[in-house]
Amino acid sequence: MGSYQTVNSVSLSILINIIIKCIIESLVCFCTIVLNILIITSLLGIKRLRTTQHFLLINVSFACIFFSLSCIISISLTISTLYSKTINSYICQLIGFIVISSCHCLMFSYTLVTFIRFLTIIYPFNKKITSIQYIKIYLIIKWILAFILPGISLILPNQQIIFQPKARLCTISQQSPILFISFCTGYIIPLILISSMNLITYINVACSRQKLGLSQTKLTRLNKRKRRNLRLLRQFSLFTIIFLFGWTPFILIEVIDKEEKLSDIFYLYTLILPSICILIDSSVILHWNKTIYQQIQLWKQILLRKTEIINDERDYHVTTHEITLMSRNS
Repeated sequence: MGSYQTVNSVSLSILINIIIKCIIESLVCFCTIVLNILIITSLLGIKRLRTTQHFLLINVSFACIFFSLSCIISISLTISTLYSKTINSYICQLIGFIVISSCHCLMFSYTLVTFIRFLTIIYPFNKKITSIQYIKIYLIIKWILAFILPGISLILPNQQIIFQPKARLCTISQQSPILFISFCTGYIIPLILISSMNLITYINVACSRQKLGLSQTKLTRLNKRKRRNLRLLRQFSLFTIIFLFGWTPFILIEVIDKEEKLSDIFYLYTLILPSICILIDSSVILHWNKTIYQQIQLWKQILLRKTEIINDERDYHVTTHEITLMSRNS
């Protein structure tokens, strides 16, 4: 098989839709990257925010940035095919692998947060399994799995990742069995794990309220900590549902429309949903975490104040210069 694949020309209406889709998705990805950089900077810049919970938030923010960057790379490839009418098969496989890996990385990040909250609630007195050292190990395993599982499509003899002309995207072929495996490892299995851990957690929190053998003070403190972790668990469950909602339409089209009878518009605009959902997730993280939000607002006020000072100094120098000129003219 040749290293280059010919891409057919598109009609004017489809071309306009491709351009609109690329512009919208690029803007959404850019906003997501900026927002998550602010979140990471806030968490790293304040010492009291360097906790286990915020360490996991940093990992989620990095995963969101990685996903947004992979979408921008994919958009760049789409634009280049409009001009060159050809695409390098190896580059297509690499970019498809990066996009799929970023999706796995994000889903695994949500699953990891749920897992850590689950351990904190089920084993409240075992601090070791939820310590920073153990979380670093979990993160290393997560990132390795996020790249190894999609990498299966690269080592198989037949080319599994191809350029889909309707979606204008490098992804797994609709006829490939790897499509179902990728769907399971990246979406179904994490969703089942998150749902199961949530169910067990709810039952545990409900039972702990009547737990015998503890003093009233310890029981109150334990229930308060569990309710806080349960709230975090609900939040990241919501993030997972939003992210799955973003990818489900495109995946359903990939599975159902194997003969590619649907219009190109369905493929194009369903691909915007994942990026929008990630932006929503990042905004919700910022909205729910009041400390990060207040820190960003403080930076904004400082920046505006510095701008005002600079403007006042410039106006002062201009006024002084004008007065000097007037004096000289007199």
